[in-house]
Amino acid sequence: MRFAATTKVENQLNEMPVPFEGAGYRPELRESSRIAAESGDMVCTHDVEGRILSVNVAACQALGFSADELCKMTIRDLMPVDDGAGFDDYMQTLIRDGAAVGLMKIVTPGGRCLIWEYHNTLETNHESTPFVLGVARDVTDREETFQEVRRSEDYFRSIIENASDIIAIVGRDGHIRYGSPSVERVLGYTRKALAGIDSLDLIHPDDAAVTVAFLACQLADPAAVQTIELRARHQDGTWRSFEVVATNLVERGRTTAVVINARDITERKLLEAQLVQANRLGGLGRLAATVAHEFNNVLMGMQPFAELMQRPDATPEIISKGAWHINNSIQRGRRIVLDILRFSQPHVPVTATVNLGEWWESFFPEVEAVVGNMVDVVSTIPERGLYVIADRSQLSQVLSNLVANARDAMPDGGTLTIAANELQADAKFSFGVFSHPDRFVQISISDTGHGMSPEVMDRIFEPLYTTRQSGGTGLGLAVARQMLTQHGGYLFAESEAGRGSTFHLFLPKAAPPETDNAPASAPARKPAAGRLLIIDDETAIADGIAALLTQDGIEVEAITSGLLAAEAISRFRPDFVLLDFGLPDMDGGEVYARIRELDPNLAVIFATGHGDRRILHDRLNDPRTRFLQKPFEITHLLEKMVELEAGRKV
Repeated sequence: MRFAATTKVENQLNEMPVPFEGAGYRPELRESSRIAAESGDMVCTHDVEGRILSVNVAACQALGFSADELCKMTIRDLMPVDDGAGFDDYMQTLIRDGAAVGLMKIVTPGGRCLIWEYHNTLETNHESTPFVLGVARDVTDREETFQEVRRSEDYFRSIIENASDIIAIVGRDGHIRYGSPSVERVLGYTRKALAGIDSLDLIHPDDAAVTVAFLACQLADPAAVQTIELRARHQDGTWRSFEVVATNLVERGRTTAVVINARDITERKLLEAQLVQANRLGGLGRLAATVAHEFNNVLMGMQPFAELMQRPDATPEIISKGAWHINNSIQRGRRIVLDILRFSQPHVPVTATVNLGEWWESFFPEVEAVVGNMVDVVSTIPERGLYVIADRSQLSQVLSNLVANARDAMPDGGTLTIAANELQADAKFSFGVFSHPDRFVQISISDTGHGMSPEVMDRIFEPLYTTRQSGGTGLGLAVARQMLTQHGGYLFAESEAGRGSTFHLFLPKAAPPETDNAPASAPARKPAAGRLLIIDDETAIADGIAALLTQDGIEVEAITSGLLAAEAISRFRPDFVLLDFGLPDMDGGEVYARIRELDPNLAVIFATGHGDRRILHDRLNDPRTRFLQKPFEITHLLEKMVELEAGRKV
């Protein structure tokens, strides 16, 4: 860094003593010196050895020395002790170039270090001794601010370059303009490889649509700050989960780019999934006790009527009543099993456009059977005009659970009201909030029962939680909400103790089909072929099915072992095989393979109480096979037989 010098002209202009009046005085510099002095700059002169010859008032004030004191000093005396080489460089530049421009550190008597910006020239002629004329300005504040900015830049650059999160800038066109060094550590790509590529090329296809909407919303609002979770492709081809926060770079009120901060949460997501699974396993003991209690009640509901029906003096009325109660107990047991299976291994819904009016007409008899004679059912579901995207079977399962809960809330009878209607875009609800209500159809199930307290309301969707005095799995509402969520819908509840409850279902609205002619209900069809082989180790199941089908004119033979299948098929020549997958001696898959060796075209219907259909692997893709979940009704078995028979004729 350097210092500045001046001439005695400035001293005269400032009415200061002039210690040097030798040949170096040059009147032609008076005007430029006067301008420099009036500007407040520091002006001085020194000889080629660095001895100070003259200074102006501004220089004296800045340094804290008098003019006499300064004229007894050299430029080197004013510089820091450890900066001797700086003075030598300064003088060499002056002698070589005739001028020197730069920065110089100066130390005041109080020990403060100043930074001066100088512009000095070497004045020479043939009539005088060479000397240096200099003008300087104190730029200490400017330079300290600049250094602070430099330190801040270095600090933040260090943060960005060493951060574990990915920091990226995405342009309005979606292309990546900048990626922090962490990109290579987290995703395996070099920064050069990512520069300029479309950011969507890294996004999982299932997350692409929501990502496009996310960026569009961000670009539309300069003040927007959003968070999203998405999956991005690692360089090795695997997918990583990220939590992304976006803010905007704004210029003149317009978003020019989006700043992305992406945190890798893959491990966290895996841990969350493991925690969910651990929680389920932790509740296994409670679930087992609940299921045992429920099934003991189911069995006890059948036991006395079974004994009563077996008595010699049993009248047709007693037998009919006993059969009705046994059937109800079976349906109750079936619902218990299905609730457990749906919660532990939820199936992805197979959705289609459903006419709510037509669906309700077919479902209404089941509602009447569930609620009994003491509850009045009022429906305002229109026959036509309301369509939803839903899995008909799962929709029926949800309604069955809600209707059963409503019945239990009205032990002394009451009214069950079921309504459905379309929604407006500005619809508001006190029980819940969600976006775009006009895209949904609302179904409400209301009862006039005892209602629920706020404490109960807080837990009704909690798995295994029940308030039934007679027991219950506590899975019904948890499963119902799970199913609605898988449909892309919602389930809310509102209730007040002593004033009944209402459950609100919201299902995605569907456009009306081109034709809406509901198929007329028809009695169950029967297959033309008449031989069924049952392979099931539960003789009660085989005997019951055989008794019913024999009345329909179908010949049935039953065996309890997979090892007997080949001999029975060769001898009995069945048209259909009802095969239990869980045989004690052989796996159902092995029996199926043997059947195919004997007869590649024989129709096979798998029947199992196992909740996970994946155990059947690709066998269900075979057009010669069908599947039935135990327990099933005989009409469903007949339907599968008719389907297989029709497929064989094609």
